[in-house]
Amino acid sequence: MDQPSTAGATPADIRAVLTYDGKLSELFGIFLVNLLLTIITFGIFRFWAITRTRRYLWSHMRFDGTPFSYTGKGKDMFLGFLRAMLILVLLFSAAAVAATALQRSNPALAQMPFVTAYVGLAVLFGAAHFSAQRYRLSRTEWRGIRGGMEGSALRYGVNWLIYLLLCVITLSQAVPWMQVDLARWRINASRFGSASFRCEGRGRRLWLPWLAMIIGYILLPGVIVAIVAAFEGVTLAQVFSGLAHVFSAHVVSGRFIYGLGNVAAPRAMPAVAGILAFIVGSGLLAAWYYSRFLRLILGNTTALVRGSFRNETLQFGTTVEAGNLYWLVAGDAVILVLTFGLGMPVVLPRHASYLARTTFMAGTFDANTLAQSTVVRPTLGEGFLPTLDPGIV
Repeated sequence: MDQPSTAGATPADIRAVLTYDGKLSELFGIFLVNLLLTIITFGIFRFWAITRTRRYLWSHMRFDGTPFSYTGKGKDMFLGFLRAMLILVLLFSAAAVAATALQRSNPALAQMPFVTAYVGLAVLFGAAHFSAQRYRLSRTEWRGIRGGMEGSALRYGVNWLIYLLLCVITLSQAVPWMQVDLARWRINASRFGSASFRCEGRGRRLWLPWLAMIIGYILLPGVIVAIVAAFEGVTLAQVFSGLAHVFSAHVVSGRFIYGLGNVAAPRAMPAVAGILAFIVGSGLLAAWYYSRFLRLILGNTTALVRGSFRNETLQFGTTVEAGNLYWLVAGDAVILVLTFGLGMPVVLPRHASYLARTTFMAGTFDANTLAQSTVVRPTLGEGFLPTLDPGIV
């Protein structure tokens, strides 16, 4: 097994702390009931479906042998969704009224209210990721101790928008700073009982890997075409000319299938092989970059556990590598495509098991010293994220 990325710890200190013991049959049963009820209720039950799924996954994930529990409610998420929809309606209704008024007095500025509304929408989208994590953490308990987050979701959303604009201005070169800084922001705002978290990762350490990935994406097609051409003795131009020949000479005469098999297929095979090679190659490049991102974040994250007599510092780490991360994501894609999305009960445990076997911790603490969290819990759940990003689980 690869050595976990844990700064300042000896191998003897490092240990696995998470285990997942869920069963596919149980989760699949929950999934089928959720799917049926979601269809019957025209999608309204999805909030309760997410809650039921989380309760199962949380209850089968153990930290130091003790399972987590999820206390969130579908009602909280549904009401949060309604509140988010109401805010969006009011935001764009106000923009429409203001635009109508400006159209009469100053037509040149008539579109400014909508521009402002879309800026506000972008801020809310960024804030949604902070507030969603805050709700999930506040509804996560371990040995009766709950989590929470401090700080302003809107302030996080404003910074998310600023980083997004910087990424556009710098032609994506600010992406590593955006990813690391926002992840560090969320981690530093997180609490679990009397334990606080701190991440010291810096985006500059990911800039060269990001640049290498971008260069790889640019060079990869040329390399693949050169390799395919060398082995097959054809070029993409020949492939496309073969396809054009099929359409021009065989479709009209009714011999399309015969012509496609005898003319296009041999010449199209190099193109198909090249496309598959690009998919695999680009996936490996992305997996290589994001494995370094995860190792940077987790390898530089600590938890300060405040006790009655002394404080303990826990150091986290991970064995995530490009290869195992790639096969996780590629396997998920294959499962979901082949099952038309019905393989989600297989995908979720794969992620839970992967998280458990790749996450490590250095240091020990007395769980009895953990005090209950004093962070105020949000009353409604996740509001804008299911609204603006319906794919969230």
